[in-house]
Amino acid sequence: MSGGVSKRYARALYEVAKERGLIDRIEAELNSVVDAVKQNADLEKLLMHPHISSTAKKELVKDLFQAHLAEETMNFLNILIENGRESDLSLIAYAYVQLANAERGIADAVVTTAKALSEEEKAQIAERFGNVLNKKLRIHTVVDPSILGGIVVKIGDRLYDGSIKTRLEQFAHQL
Repeated sequence: MSGGVSKRYARALYEVAKERGLIDRIEAELNSVVDAVKQNADLEKLLMHPHISSTAKKELVKDLFQAHLAEETMNFLNILIENGRESDLSLIAYAYVQLANAERGIADAVVTTAKALSEEEKAQIAERFGNVLNKKLRIHTVVDPSILGGIVVKIGDRLYDGSIKTRLEQFAHQL
């Protein structure tokens, strides 16, 4: 699916969610469905299999998720299945989060460090980068000892790489 199509699906769902005051709930539900599918290889195979009917897929989704999802989220999943777009769910969920974040003035940041960060360190990073971007940052941390030290921050399509590994590589390249 092209980014444009996923954004159109996300925008349609977002407009419904906004109208009904369900932006946060639907965001959380979409993310939980995406996580459930990613974490269960058998479920992913069934949902993505081209020879399983949309009716069977909708029944499966209903059995697994209906008790946990808003009617709007369930209807949206059924529309995706009917249109053969179930494989694009994670792209659509990502686009939805981007729309919701833009409305809230929030940006998601993935912060990679060699060791785990304290809550205070996360707050400092969120404040510093948030001030630069004039947005409130939601920090998601990744621990990667291979960067040796320092910090790598990814916000949208921007990458701020202050890792020791990258500095050493740049130094070696200059020599």
